[in-house]
Amino acid sequence: MRRALGALGVLLLTCAIAFAGPAASGASSPARTAAKSKCKHRAKRHHHRKRCHKKKAGAVDGTTTGGAGGSKDPGGSSGPPGRLLATEREVSATQLQLQLSRPSLSAGTAIVEQYNAGSDPHNLILEKAGQVAFSFESLDPGGDARQTVTLTHGTWTLYCSLLNHRSLGMQATLTVN
Repeated sequence: MRRALGALGVLLLTCAIAFAGPAASGASSPARTAAKSKCKHRAKRHHHRKRCHKKKAGAVDGTTTGGAGGSKDPGGSSGPPGRLLATEREVSATQLQLQLSRPSLSAGTAIVEQYNAGSDPHNLILEKAGQVAFSFESLDPGGDARQTVTLTHGTWTLYCSLLNHRSLGMQATLTVN
């Protein structure tokens, strides 16, 4: 019985030394190193506390890439952004098509992708209540582009504004709930 307790004591002492060894010797533990590397502002010290403490408190970074009228997410949604694919193509010489991957999206941040599946150049305009909110550059056939935008509740109209493409049917409606 004494030998078993003595062996257990030696094992516990060895484990304690092994566990505390790197911290006691001045080397940082893997967990401590990972915690430091998560914050990329730590080296700049001046902005570290402001930026990192905001993120810990759950602040939403409402940046928008491209498009006019971009703003912070008014709903403060923390989920992943919605996704929408707008495919443009010519059905015939007198009929064009703009097809959306889904008829509705939730309000907030969304990734909108324009894909030109036709043989002519096309652009994409997102409009709400007659006001242009976001616009995509003209794409050559086979091209695609994407923008992260913030969509508010209501009905949005998407269309190609080149030549008479909208009047030939290159228009679609998106409902944002």
